[in-house]
Amino acid sequence: MRKEKFLMKITLVEPRAPDYHVFSMVRLPRLGLVGLATVLRSQGYDCRVWCQSIQEVPAFELLSSDLVGISVTTSTAPEAYRLGRLLRHRGVSVVLGGPHVTFLPEEGLAAADFVLRGEADDTFPALVRCLAEGADFRETPGLSYHWNGGMVHNPLPPPVDLERLPRPDLGVLANSGRLKLHPVMTSRGCPHACTFCAVTALFGRRCRFRSVTQVVEEVEVFRGRRVFFYDDNFTASPARTKEILRLMIARRAVPRAWMAQIRVEATRDKELLQLMSRTNCRMAQVGFESVNPRTLQEFQKGQGVADIRACIKALHRHGIGVHGMFVLGSDEDTEQTAGETVAFAREEGIDTAQFLVLTPIPGTQLFADLERQGRLLTRDWSLYDGHHVVYQPARMTPEALQNGVMRAFSQFYGLGPILQDLVTLRVATAGYKLVGRHILGRWLAHHPDLAQAIGSRKSRRFHLEGFLDRSTFRQLVHDLKASLARGQHRLDIHLANLQLPSERTFRRLVRFLDRVAARPGISIRLIGVSSRLEAMIAAGLSNLPRFDCVWPDEAT
Repeated sequence: MRKEKFLMKITLVEPRAPDYHVFSMVRLPRLGLVGLATVLRSQGYDCRVWCQSIQEVPAFELLSSDLVGISVTTSTAPEAYRLGRLLRHRGVSVVLGGPHVTFLPEEGLAAADFVLRGEADDTFPALVRCLAEGADFRETPGLSYHWNGGMVHNPLPPPVDLERLPRPDLGVLANSGRLKLHPVMTSRGCPHACTFCAVTALFGRRCRFRSVTQVVEEVEVFRGRRVFFYDDNFTASPARTKEILRLMIARRAVPRAWMAQIRVEATRDKELLQLMSRTNCRMAQVGFESVNPRTLQEFQKGQGVADIRACIKALHRHGIGVHGMFVLGSDEDTEQTAGETVAFAREEGIDTAQFLVLTPIPGTQLFADLERQGRLLTRDWSLYDGHHVVYQPARMTPEALQNGVMRAFSQFYGLGPILQDLVTLRVATAGYKLVGRHILGRWLAHHPDLAQAIGSRKSRRFHLEGFLDRSTFRQLVHDLKASLARGQHRLDIHLANLQLPSERTFRRLVRFLDRVAARPGISIRLIGVSSRLEAMIAAGLSNLPRFDCVWPDEAT
């Protein structure tokens, strides 16, 4: 590690989602890494952020770094761990952070040198400074690290004072010019306690706010463009939200359009709705969650179905579109709930909607309950994306829930509802649904088996046994090419019973697989890999494609 901090190169990575999903067309980076890079650049470090959903990070950027930081959510954990392991084999120091490893740090340390738990606005720059100057890093708050053959977990840092953080500079983001929607964060935390949400576990139930002036100055930069307020609840303090909107008007800092996540009760404030309309709020994303009253009670939402109806009507009266966010699969839901939810959404004229599977994220009460009850079906984190059933529902089979979610999307974004919107002159809503239908079509094209197999992937499995000679190698190449021609995009190759050939032969295999995995949408897993093989594989990759190594004790 170089000691001259102005020479130290740091690359920060936000991994892509495990596969194409219904949000893939919305390329919106989270602001955590952007904020860290803004601070580090101000301190003289060479730091850049790569968001893989916008552009793949080039291998030379990673391999030429002194330190790589990777943000980890639950569904992106496998990709983060894959990158971490490969980089460590190539001699690059790796630190993981984010909500998933905050709650599962031991898991993260298997793929990294360090894990930073909790909010890293202060602790990551402190760690970087220690590493750059050769100082003792062991007292860094929230740090988990290897020590004397074990693991040490320092106490979490205190909540961060948002007002003293600098404005995130999107210029630190590689290809920030591709952004069509510009993120702004005004608060952290949430006063509510929904059982499936990790926000309160991560940020606490006390809302912390940036100053109104800071927020409006940032929005002013995006005048004439589209803005997304990243807050988990933009209207957590209606009085403060109204103050922000009034100042936007006074300073003529009104975006071309903006959207945000809000709760149902915010729409009872007529003045707030008027200000939202005047400042070009085009779409409110509302956590309705369910139309089943018993489910709303189970989720501790503090709202009823009548409140949801009133919310939709109030937003529409002020010319604001409604994106309804629904979650299916609670212990109170049945096979009929998905159909009832779609019928409600269409009857009430919701403009766009998402129907996601209830997903137990580590750190939530839901995850703790299902794990204690033995109802988790898999710990393949790539499936924890809101699109796959990963637990045993109480009142239906996993297959019934999966099929219900698929039908809900297909029915809501069907041609019939779109034509009905056009006939009733709801042209904008019809346009939204046409875009949604396009996204849904691409999603289903990537998941033709999703409705038939729970927790499965469209994959082809190959088993290599005995000695890898020329004949076996040629047959493998033939079979892989045939699978790709049939549309397979996940290839599992089992190596547990393979007799290790010469290093030259194995490198030839790795180079071939490297070229295959570099194709768009293709991923390869080598299952049953020893540490020696993993090191050889990492050394042979030219561009670090989506290429995973599974150790024997991880194979299922």
